[in-house]
Amino acid sequence: MKNKIIALSLCMALATPITSYAYVTSPKSPSDVEKTQAQLNGYSEETWSKLMDNTLEYVEIEDLVKNFNVNISSAWSKFNENVDSLSMALDTLKAARREMSSNATVAMNDGDVVNTILYKAQGKGLGMSIQAMSIAKDKLSRQVTSTNAPIRNAQDQVVAGVRALMIGYKNIENQEKILESMIKMYEEAIRVTNQTESLGLATNADIIKAQSDLANARANLLNLKANKDKLYRTLITMCGWSPDAVVTVADIPDVSEDDINKLNPSVDINTAIGNNATLIKNRHNTSSKSSSFVEAKLYQSNQDEDMLRANINELYNNIITDKGNLAAANVGVEAANATENALDTQRRLGMLSTAQYLGGKLSVLQKQAELESARLQLKTDYNAYMQALSGNIAID
Repeated sequence: MKNKIIALSLCMALATPITSYAYVTSPKSPSDVEKTQAQLNGYSEETWSKLMDNTLEYVEIEDLVKNFNVNISSAWSKFNENVDSLSMALDTLKAARREMSSNATVAMNDGDVVNTILYKAQGKGLGMSIQAMSIAKDKLSRQVTSTNAPIRNAQDQVVAGVRALMIGYKNIENQEKILESMIKMYEEAIRVTNQTESLGLATNADIIKAQSDLANARANLLNLKANKDKLYRTLITMCGWSPDAVVTVADIPDVSEDDINKLNPSVDINTAIGNNATLIKNRHNTSSKSSSFVEAKLYQSNQDEDMLRANINELYNNIITDKGNLAAANVGVEAANATENALDTQRRLGMLSTAQYLGGKLSVLQKQAELESARLQLKTDYNAYMQALSGNIAID
């Protein structure tokens, strides 16, 4: 990873002023001469090695942003480039959602109930990512100065945006897998339909319908891959890689039962209050020492804390709801897998038509899409809760 970053840095240095990165590249004192780069930067050799490889792990995002994001590492003057990157990523996700909405409309007009539900489920998943990324972008777009928030708040906002971006990327990756499965099924349907037509068991209209479904699925996959590539380049660039780097984007870890059990809104609110940038700014507002000003400030502080408490409770309730939805989605997938086995058996025995078999298989894919959507929704809301604890949540 660092070979690419260093090469990029050298190229940039030829045309622009030297960029100062957060990570340490050489000893700064005689006592550091014998230290490795990992030790210079305060990491274990294993952790530093993972940061330097070409695999983007979800748990590494904070360290990657801190050390290698050009804007965070170099200067506030380039901070808005991250806003622009998230704006482009949002536009890409919105385009993908419009595509899914259009596909759902076409399917509904065709009376294709299964595909209508499938496309709507995919659109909902994209909408989830758009909402999370919009919140991150909104926070990132706000003016941050030395008087109203420390630099770490800006870094936390970029980290939140990158996490939302990675979730959006994996969402599209999941949809890509579903479309690829659909294409394989449509190809098989055409093969079977051509065979049955020769036996007088299928019509030319059946073949035309199957070919149309296949063409639409291929076109959708092509558009999805283009959107995925745009998100990929934005994602790795914000983590410090050059846009043309070959990076493996690892799977996003699930929120565990233990993670959820550790949350306690009545206790966590104190952490959120202590870290909230808006409350910190108001507490240190000394523009006036009059009794009326102090009373007004105290009143507003209490109001803000009550609002923050309500926000924390709402975020927690969302997580509990998500947990239930995920459990239900898992049950749905288990039932769908059993149905899929029955479909395959019935198909071998000639008990189902191609259309019936295809419809059943699409229903299975729908359940799988719902499960992935539920997983990512829980991760998104859990992230929002943790961001609130670190102080990055609006009081409104």
